[in-house]
Amino acid sequence: MAQGTGPTFHTVLLTLMISLLLAGCASPKPSNLAQREASAANTPLIEAVSRGDFEKVQALAESGASLNTLTEQGTPLEAAVKAREDRIVWFLLSEGASPDLVGSAERTPLMTAAANGDRRLVRLLLSAGADVNARDAGGATPVMLAARSGHLPVVKVLLAAGSNVNVSQDGRSLLMQIVEGGDLLTAEMLVAAGADVNYRNDRGVTALDIARAENNRDLEMLLIQAGAEI
Repeated sequence: MAQGTGPTFHTVLLTLMISLLLAGCASPKPSNLAQREASAANTPLIEAVSRGDFEKVQALAESGASLNTLTEQGTPLEAAVKAREDRIVWFLLSEGASPDLVGSAERTPLMTAAANGDRRLVRLLLSAGADVNARDAGGATPVMLAARSGHLPVVKVLLAAGSNVNVSQDGRSLLMQIVEGGDLLTAEMLVAAGADVNYRNDRGVTALDIARAENNRDLEMLLIQAGAEI
């Protein structure tokens, strides 16, 4: 077969995606995508998700069960992320579940996946449009939650997706928090991503001050080499 005589696979795939997007925009929003509140006891979908029962989840969704119900245990999507049920997470997102609906502890599903170090789910949620810089009730973002737990692969994915490396919380930059915890590898990644090594809190303290106070020579050298003001 001669090459270059027909559309490539990627061209066909792109055309299909555009067609689906246009069809979705023209169609009315399904009733089971409306945001609702209910108790977990009255939400069979939450129970099915928590059990990892994909067939039941699929059947309930097809019968009109709300995908965006908020319960005291969170949303169906959050429950799937907590249970690390990749297939169910993919299904709920593909059916239109909101990737940014805040659930328990006022965290989005992406925050939960980042805190758990689940890179595959982080990528899946990002591909569905999850807000990479959303904040929880305490002001933490997904990259903060991942970095503080030492989940370097997840930190890398989040930074590549546009996470703000210079985010701060309670007057402390993310770099300051990581330096305080003594995590050299994560600090190196943040510095390489453009973290401001000279950020000062309201008391004038910098990451270098913290490294010196902790007598951490490796972090001190890293920050100085990155341009920290001595």
